[in-house]
Amino acid sequence: MSDTHCDENHRFLADVIDHFKDFPIEAIDAASFVVGNRPKIATTEIIGKICEHFQENPEKSWEFFNRASASLPHLFEFPLISILLNKADENPGEIFSVLNHCILDSRNDRESLLELYSKMVRKYPAKGIDSAKYHFQTDRIVLIRQHLLEAIASGFATAAYPGYDMLQRCCDHRPELIRMQEIDCAIANIEHASNYAFGFFHKILTKLPQFTNECTIALFDCLAREPVHRAFMRAEELETIIAISDAAQIRTGLEQAMREPPKKGSRRARALMAIMFRQKLRSHRHLLLEALRYAGTVVMQRKIVVNPGTPAEHEDSEKYSPIWDFLMFIIDNSGDDNNSTAAAERFLEGTYQLQYLYGNGNEHRLFLSKLAIGNAKPKELPHAVGFLAQYHEFKNAYDLLNDISSRFSIPYTITAIEQFMKREQDSQQELTRLRLELVQADASRKTRMAERERKLSLQLSCWKNPTFRNAFFDNNLADGLSEEEKSFLKNEKKNLIKNALDSVHAESVRVAITAVDRIRFDLYRLRVKEFTDCDVSVESIDQKILPAFLWFSAIQGMPNNIKYLKRLIEDRLTFRPHQWLRTEEPVVKWAEAVTKNHPLIKLDHWRAPFSQEIKYRAQDSKTEKARRLAIDLKQTRGLLEKAGAQEIAADSYAIYHDLYEELKLRGQKTEPEPSGTTPAYTAVDPILLEEIAMNLERIRMMEKSPESDYTGALNFSVESDPFEILFMGEYGFSSCLSLRGINAWSAVSNAIDFDKTVVWAKEPGGNVVGRRLLALTPEGLLTYNTYTNKNGLSLNHFFDAFIDSYASHCGVTRIHKGHPVALLSDRWYDDGSI
Repeated sequence: MSDTHCDENHRFLADVIDHFKDFPIEAIDAASFVVGNRPKIATTEIIGKICEHFQENPEKSWEFFNRASASLPHLFEFPLISILLNKADENPGEIFSVLNHCILDSRNDRESLLELYSKMVRKYPAKGIDSAKYHFQTDRIVLIRQHLLEAIASGFATAAYPGYDMLQRCCDHRPELIRMQEIDCAIANIEHASNYAFGFFHKILTKLPQFTNECTIALFDCLAREPVHRAFMRAEELETIIAISDAAQIRTGLEQAMREPPKKGSRRARALMAIMFRQKLRSHRHLLLEALRYAGTVVMQRKIVVNPGTPAEHEDSEKYSPIWDFLMFIIDNSGDDNNSTAAAERFLEGTYQLQYLYGNGNEHRLFLSKLAIGNAKPKELPHAVGFLAQYHEFKNAYDLLNDISSRFSIPYTITAIEQFMKREQDSQQELTRLRLELVQADASRKTRMAERERKLSLQLSCWKNPTFRNAFFDNNLADGLSEEEKSFLKNEKKNLIKNALDSVHAESVRVAITAVDRIRFDLYRLRVKEFTDCDVSVESIDQKILPAFLWFSAIQGMPNNIKYLKRLIEDRLTFRPHQWLRTEEPVVKWAEAVTKNHPLIKLDHWRAPFSQEIKYRAQDSKTEKARRLAIDLKQTRGLLEKAGAQEIAADSYAIYHDLYEELKLRGQKTEPEPSGTTPAYTAVDPILLEEIAMNLERIRMMEKSPESDYTGALNFSVESDPFEILFMGEYGFSSCLSLRGINAWSAVSNAIDFDKTVVWAKEPGGNVVGRRLLALTPEGLLTYNTYTNKNGLSLNHFFDAFIDSYASHCGVTRIHKGHPVALLSDRWYDDGSI
């Protein structure tokens, strides 16, 4: 009524104020209800009454002030705000809403209110950080101040998810606010929200390169901390890390920087980063990446007993990551960083190969279950060191070691415990020897030897003393010892616990790696017997040959591929040349057809060593990219015009893509034209549309890829070793011919079919940076797409020039269309000649 009868406004509100004390709960409720639509009732008198009776209806009181601050923020001066601040303890989220409304009003002292907001974030971090996430977005991001980020950092752990959201928002829109302090805060809180932290650090890498080293190691920290229920995130994060690895290859300076030992990060992060970046050979790096991806995504379930030994005891199940968990265990417990990384790499490579070597899935799952590091069966300690059971960390580690040893039937030795148990005997022998030497020692040595004699005598006396021995089990018995004996007891116990724990961890790692190696070699031994007639020791075989056995899992049901891969392996094991590659009947017929069409051909040059070195400049990357873009754009324009596109305004991916989408719609029309009318347009040939789409994707990827800053020599060479051709997909090319690719079988086909070979592009150190497949047909020499390991080098022009030279060397002409056949293989994958 006071709002609608303006002339009587004062009287109605006076009545409300007079009766407020009689019905405070109802009055506050009514005021909170109408204040949003009737802001005129929010007089200073009404506000005062609500403050006076606040505690009688606190929920509705906050609702009133929240709505009033949104409608009349200028009324909220600092005296009123101070009153509300003192009432914020029970519901701190409301004060942030009130402050937010006041900050948005330009008539208020905005900077002071922003400082007050930050002060409240420090006081109520959980609610404050969450509120800030919602209050400072879109056009309000400009209101974020450095002191707000500092306040968020002070209580980051209480609300890590919105905290990372705020930091990422600043990275996107206010990058000047991100300093080393914010990066350090984000790193320190990874454990509270590892997946959000990963997103933040990845964003920093793309926006603020000055933090590259810190944020790269932080990515690995996030990866190491992902829990088993987010194993899928490990896979996604590894994909991002692979992109970082590719970026390191694009920028040679970055690649060198990434190999520097990291100064920050957890032990796990440093080891994972070393696995990724310390490898100079990218083929090995690629293998480790694949192994890491595999380790992170293998998840199994096991039964567990919950609340054992209590009335609430029951059986349940839980997920675990056997390879990943044990990998982290190895990293944590393998001595210094170098040993830790080396052991982790050996374990990774072994377990990765085993997935292809096991004859069936059940055997493989049984092996994986043996790697479980939780819920080990208890094992009693030797009596002399039974007191170590009091130390839970050691006892858990000891039980795990015994369990792993039992699972894999590999014995172990805990050196520290063995030395402890025979210390009395060793010291007695030393004392006897010392006393003999003391008789003949000169004066300069006698003093030191006498002191050593005294200490040995004291130690032997202690060890023979039942009170001293029992004090290891009962600390109270130490009261009966002398001060020197107490000190000796304390140090001996301390050293034993540390050394024994180190010994147990080291032995656990050794047993597991030994088990993986033993099983791997046992399975290789079975494969040698299964697939060859050679009686050789697996240990004597060239280790580079063994991975060839992994391809048998990819060529099941392909009798020719199996037959000739066996022959390749047998030849290498018995040191025979692969002469049959040229002399099998299908190959002889192919050679006759080729010679008939090319009488001057030198077939002995085909698939034989041939190489050239070129000088690559950083400018070549930009020039070649521009050349290829111009060719592809011109070709795509012709295809679009052929498909019916008209009035093409300019040559660009965006314009071409829009035209392509319009053309696609023509083929999607389902309604028939009215009888007797001419169609408005003709549907486009779907094959033509597919070709346009492929061109557009190639243009998009080319425009997106950065140029390399590499300058130096590159060596182009023809591969003559079929085993090297077998691994043509294993150099980080994202190739379907890699072992886990859908066309891995075709790598075997390329290795055994003599009409095909590979041209490599390599850096001076031997790193493969690109490759092309060649096929020699009776019509001429075909070449296929260039594959690079995303290193930013533009190699098409150089490959073309080298292949022209090689064709001339062989006495054959290049052609651009053709369909090679399978010679010895069952079939092969043709991805289209160029």
